[in-house]
Amino acid sequence: MTPSHTLIGAVILAAGSSSRYGALKQLIAIDGEPMVRRITRNALAAGLHPVVVVVGAQSDRVTDCLSNLDVCAVSNPDWATGMGSSLATGVTTLVSQAAPLESLMVILADQPAIKVDDLERMLAAHVARPGRILACHNKGDFGPPCIFPLAYVDELMHLSGALGARSLLEQHAPDVEGFDLPAAFLDIDTPDDYNAWQTARGKPSAGELE
Repeated sequence: MTPSHTLIGAVILAAGSSSRYGALKQLIAIDGEPMVRRITRNALAAGLHPVVVVVGAQSDRVTDCLSNLDVCAVSNPDWATGMGSSLATGVTTLVSQAAPLESLMVILADQPAIKVDDLERMLAAHVARPGRILACHNKGDFGPPCIFPLAYVDELMHLSGALGARSLLEQHAPDVEGFDLPAAFLDIDTPDDYNAWQTARGKPSAGELE
């Protein structure tokens, strides 16, 4: 769990339409649970609080997956303009919560291979160096989940269009530390990707959609 003196919230981006997949990826069943619920539940279990989930495409269906979870679901009416808009919406909502945050984590809803202990290890690494940005790293690539100190909130709230978290990671590269987590870079963009991953895990691919 996150040390009690370190307050880290989370923004989970779940607004996209999954056009390449042909169905809403947020609702893909992972071990019998919609993917968006799985990653949200893991974030809560890791001690992240508050947790804001940004929805957009088919927002009611995605929000329904979050029932009975202690999260705030916020709809971004401009979700189709790009991830930057959704991230700005989520961060703005997060900082409006009552909790006095010190940092925030950005997570994508379609990161099903990430486990609770992965998030816990990231939080522990950030607590050790709280003034720096921490981003998942694999083979030279950086991306979410990533943790931003509160000093970057204004920049996050002013993102727009396709410029998401990765744009800030590039802009502030000297201040970014890498966290080795190959699971963060699992791409499930098509049904074939999903079936291949399920097969690798020894899981059936049938009944993949909620």
